[in-house]
Amino acid sequence: MQIARSYNKPSNVASNASSMDFSLATDVSRPGVFLNAEVKDGLSFARVMLVLHQIVCSNMIKPKKDHSSYQAWVENEYLKELPEAKELLEMNLGKQKKKLDEEVSFLEREIKTNPLEIYDKDYHKSVQKFWDWLYGADHEAWIILDPVVSVQPDGVIFEAFSIDESMYGRVTLPQEQLELKETPQRGTTNIDFSQKLATEFDRVRSYRPLTLQVGQGTVEISTDLASRVEKKIDLPESWVNGFLEVQSASAFPKTSFNLSPTTVSNLIAVLEQHKDNVSPKSLKFILNPGEQPIIEIEPWAIKLKEPNHIFSGSKPQNFRVWGRKRLMVLKDMLPYASKVGVDLLGSGLPSFWKITSKEFQLDLGLSGWSSNDWASQAKFSLSSEGVEIDKQKLTRIAAMLKGSDGLSISAATKLSGFTRKEIATSLQQLCAKGQAMYDFHKKIYRWRELFPADFIPPSKIENPRLKKALKLIDQKKIAILNRTSEVEGVCVNGHTLQKSPQTVSIRFDVDGRAIKSKCSCYEFKKTGLSKGPCEHLIALMKLNELEEENENFNTELKQK
Repeated sequence: MQIARSYNKPSNVASNASSMDFSLATDVSRPGVFLNAEVKDGLSFARVMLVLHQIVCSNMIKPKKDHSSYQAWVENEYLKELPEAKELLEMNLGKQKKKLDEEVSFLEREIKTNPLEIYDKDYHKSVQKFWDWLYGADHEAWIILDPVVSVQPDGVIFEAFSIDESMYGRVTLPQEQLELKETPQRGTTNIDFSQKLATEFDRVRSYRPLTLQVGQGTVEISTDLASRVEKKIDLPESWVNGFLEVQSASAFPKTSFNLSPTTVSNLIAVLEQHKDNVSPKSLKFILNPGEQPIIEIEPWAIKLKEPNHIFSGSKPQNFRVWGRKRLMVLKDMLPYASKVGVDLLGSGLPSFWKITSKEFQLDLGLSGWSSNDWASQAKFSLSSEGVEIDKQKLTRIAAMLKGSDGLSISAATKLSGFTRKEIATSLQQLCAKGQAMYDFHKKIYRWRELFPADFIPPSKIENPRLKKALKLIDQKKIAILNRTSEVEGVCVNGHTLQKSPQTVSIRFDVDGRAIKSKCSCYEFKKTGLSKGPCEHLIALMKLNELEEENENFNTELKQK
């Protein structure tokens, strides 16, 4: 999938002894978005943005080893045994060297006499030629995705994924920290977050006011002088689906507790001082009600006890999480943090780390482990899909959300007159289309367009487990034993009708999300939900949806 990002000019900074003005270039192909405001605590804001830049540039997956030097040595040894071939090769290399020397001399003369300056209209055309060359020469260095910025009525939200797509970063700039110079325009766009811009954030000081500008407003520059930077991005579908997976996971029930910044700093220090070349490479969280959380760093059995905060859960719990090295991106921010909140979905499942510094919040969402990126295996959206919603209802709910400052499921249900499950499913579908986002801070859904209005996101690749689940239903090899209504939702029990029958159980909340699942199959016992629900769980989920639809249809017929 290819998306073109178009910028009138790169993001830039105008600084002097008394102020720093950050102008973030936005994608001009997107709907209008505008902000011009002074950030009250510019230094704290700069710190969290520098962490976001670290996340954007991070890649924890080890690169493949380069064997080219060894191959060159082998070839050289082989040629030593072939004098004639060596003589011929040296002659060809001599010709190539002479040609390359001529090209280098030509380019050096061009550089010396080059009249092109950054303000010239042809400058960015030359920059684009460089990016076109880099695309073929080093694709991984070329494809750094631009962060998404959403200007909302109550603040500004910056979002991005790491290069390996296993880390999701979000910076929240609250309205209380903004002194508006002009009326903002709500909207979502991509910003050009270059290394140069990150360097300028590093130069921010407390004695110089920081002004943040997003978008171009209504002022148009003469077309004879204007220029654009075009970046055609082969956007991975996993990056698109990653936003949906993050939002689906963040809406799930979680075990939450707080840690002191010093505890996390000590954790990072231990990881830096030890080589983790022996398994297991996990963090074990020991949580007992009314006691301070304990983090055991495996395999060294080093235990860190939280000194200040108490776990307020109702029962003892132990969790293991992997991919702990990714926490090192928080290192520079922890000395200025007041609190670290941790949300765990379960062992081997994603975790969310919330770092609060003054009024700013940085959220770090980690997938189950580094090589398991947000969209590749953990299909949390499968556990949130509900009944089919017709296009007319979906359009009405989308318009209602777009016209609001954000809605909870309860508020949207009251305003629309639709059922709570229809609202929950519709909002999830809007998230899947890149038109909405779930704000896990305020537990509301916001209008957030990831793509231009005329762009249609690619259809998700069908999960092979979903195919198997639908086959179980078609062949009538799964049945519901009972459905029990509870205060917080519904519990459904079922079993498969196979040679080796499996017992399946799912507890749904009031919004139709599967919040607790269990299956007797080998796959579930082995991986739990770390690679998404097994086919038996998906089949029971879909069968329950079908039976609920039939019951609702029969009820409507009786009423008529």
